[in-house]
Amino acid sequence: MYLRNFYARYFRCITDLNVEFHTGMNIIIGANAQGKTSLLEAVHFLSLARSLRTNNEKELVQYERDGFLLKGKVVSNEDMIEPISIDMKWVKGNKKIYVNGISLEKVSELIGKMRIVFLTSDFSDLVSEGASYRRRFMDVQLSQMDSVYLYALQGYQRALRQRNELLRKPDVKQDELWIWEVQMAEFAKTLISKRSAFIKNLKPFASDIHNQIISDEKLEICYLPDVLEEVFLKKLEENRKADIQRGQTIYGPHRDDIEVKINGYPVRQYASQGQKKTCAYAIRISEIYLSKEKKEDFPIVLADELFSDLDPQRGKKFLETIPDGIQVIITAVDEMFCRNLERKFDMYRIRSGNLEKS
Repeated sequence: MYLRNFYARYFRCITDLNVEFHTGMNIIIGANAQGKTSLLEAVHFLSLARSLRTNNEKELVQYERDGFLLKGKVVSNEDMIEPISIDMKWVKGNKKIYVNGISLEKVSELIGKMRIVFLTSDFSDLVSEGASYRRRFMDVQLSQMDSVYLYALQGYQRALRQRNELLRKPDVKQDELWIWEVQMAEFAKTLISKRSAFIKNLKPFASDIHNQIISDEKLEICYLPDVLEEVFLKKLEENRKADIQRGQTIYGPHRDDIEVKINGYPVRQYASQGQKKTCAYAIRISEIYLSKEKKEDFPIVLADELFSDLDPQRGKKFLETIPDGIQVIITAVDEMFCRNLERKFDMYRIRSGNLEKS
């Protein structure tokens, strides 16, 4: 799939922006604080109805404005004729989403309409930070590809929230906990099964991409479920007393992780910053190859200052691993570096939130 047209109004520093993107590589050149990241964040918001940078959506609205407007036309690989129209209005805390002119009742109905892979300048957080980053990676990517997973994730989170609220109440009753534990266990089966399959299928692609960038290092990734699905319900029952003391649920998929290693050594503890970035990149880009194998729509790659702290050689190798036929929207400061890229691209300049084709 690719984003053909994009419009943004009053989103962060963007006042009025209308652009038609190329189906291949698009490079947005601009100095710092000119709107490059805001543009990509706006595309991200149109895809997932959430920001990467803040939980307070009011911060996304341009100063002294009441709201913002985002619009996009997305063309699917499976249907190159009729684009999908996505409109999003945010006014004084009220968010409205329309797909092909029809108002959506739930945000979850939007997920998957425009699939994205987002790479920021610090995307090595995927391997260097805590388990929550890696769980979020699985949740976002699987939710975009699989509506069954999204339903199970929402159901599990709802049941977990209810159980935790009960745990913090005085004189909580066992049968009240049991109601939510049964639901958690049922949803957990789907989460654990699909996460396991996702990482298993992703692993060979990530290893191969990593090898293309650094040939003498072997990348390994492995899914680490916090608890096996067949014993999860029993684990909840056995740990009720401890959970009540802590006021939260200790075990479950909400504590899952992914183990990432290079040549047998954990990346998080022993790898350099450059190695961490390469590992994270290989894992993220492998999603594209997994989509290709399953003959699904390719996601759109958004990359915010991907080259900012990379040497030119490694930066070029990163781009070489992205297959043809993928739409890529990259922001950058160094125009000369971009001019020397071997791939064809369209270039745009952004200044004070205004975009012009170069």
